[in-house]
Amino acid sequence: MFGGMLGLDQRVVFLRELATMVDSGISLGEALGLLSTRPGSPELRASITEAAKRVSSGERFSDVMERHPKVYTRLNCAMVRAGEESGRLDENLSEAADYLEREVALRQMISRETFYPKILLVAVLIIPLATKVAITWLTGSPAAAFGVMGQALLGYLGLVVVIAGLVVAYRELRKSEQGAQTIDGLKLRIPVVGAVISQLSWSKVCRAVSALYKAGLSSDETLRLAGQSSGNRSIEAVVRGAIPHVQKGTPLSEALTKGGYVPDLPLRMLQTGEQTGDIDMTLAKVADYFEEQSKVSLHRMSLLITPIVIVIMGVVVLMLAGQAYGGYFNEMIDGE
Repeated sequence: MFGGMLGLDQRVVFLRELATMVDSGISLGEALGLLSTRPGSPELRASITEAAKRVSSGERFSDVMERHPKVYTRLNCAMVRAGEESGRLDENLSEAADYLEREVALRQMISRETFYPKILLVAVLIIPLATKVAITWLTGSPAAAFGVMGQALLGYLGLVVVIAGLVVAYRELRKSEQGAQTIDGLKLRIPVVGAVISQLSWSKVCRAVSALYKAGLSSDETLRLAGQSSGNRSIEAVVRGAIPHVQKGTPLSEALTKGGYVPDLPLRMLQTGEQTGDIDMTLAKVADYFEEQSKVSLHRMSLLITPIVIVIMGVVVLMLAGQAYGGYFNEMIDGE
């Protein structure tokens, strides 16, 4: 929801406290004034302070939020705006906090499940170098060991330059809509990883549609914002492709099938929600399912990567040891 921004937990606390104050009868301007004195990031406090002044002068809170895109996303602003227009501001603020809490939990899960593979990746870069330096030190001289270390560091520097170049090229390609869709589409085709990306993206879409539909937004605006929340331009294009059909009166579940490929589960559940009139709760359950599936997939990926990396490191270390000690024993034989 606040990708690339400041700590998400601060936003959860702010929205939750603001919802509670408004629900208890405190005016929005007064509530914002009280919250502006609370500890927090400078950017968040500045936005709350400005909001307190402008709202007390008669301006809408959602309009002030839109002036701070680094703090509030379009989805967040839309939920607040819908609450202002419908008289359900306290409920929509609470829904926004609920949505954000799920985003925090999702990011924590991703960080937790990918922690060990990240450690292994660092180990792949460090252990072979440490092994080679140690062997050279024991079989040669400290000077030779420092020479090996210097060569390795130069190699790593070259690797850093190559990675930096790839990052720059990646960002340049993503500046165009077509380039971003192509890159994100390729991500979905990566074995194992693509499935995880798809599950996470569709969980965000379902969660956003659920929250925005409950907040009272129109179907076309709900789809536009939900697509943006996916974090994947290819999936966003699929969701956005359903908007013209929804505007013509086509049911949401049917419109999504015309936008492009959509997993079968959310479509079937959405059809059920449309029949029962409980779309928001139904899609929230689908989002829970996708998040659980992504957790399982990430765990399996971690289990798959671990033995492969260990075997690779073992082979590299054995090759380095064999090379070093082989030369050492040859020198001893030649000396005799």
